[in-house]
Amino acid sequence: MKCSGPPSGVTENAEIPSVVVLRPAEAGAQVLREVCAGIEEEGVPTRVVMPSGDTDADIETVLLAHAAAQESRLDVGVALGVGAVVVHHAKLPERSPAQVVPAEAGTVGWRGAGRAAARIVKGLPYGEV
Repeated sequence: MKCSGPPSGVTENAEIPSVVVLRPAEAGAQVLREVCAGIEEEGVPTRVVMPSGDTDADIETVLLAHAAAQESRLDVGVALGVGAVVVHHAKLPERSPAQVVPAEAGTVGWRGAGRAAARIVKGLPYGEV
């Protein structure tokens, strides 16, 4: 599966239940490809949104992930930050994400974060990266 340009499992339609992925401009395209690929591998749709403003602090990334989860009809959101990829669920406290994957985790960790987001939607154990 290739996930170049707009990833193949990504929808623009906000009406389709999907995991919302917030991708600030400073987040790399490779991170986005891997996260989307992990979600797609589990068969869950994804919607990528570009937030406004600067999001370089990890705590802001946690808050963005919570906002993404609130926006998702599936109650799961992911935020890509400079220092981490954060997976959140709408019913968790705002500052308590389901998973934080450091940027150093690389492609395997980023894809694992996407898989974790999709597995939360499906009600399956998602484990640690």
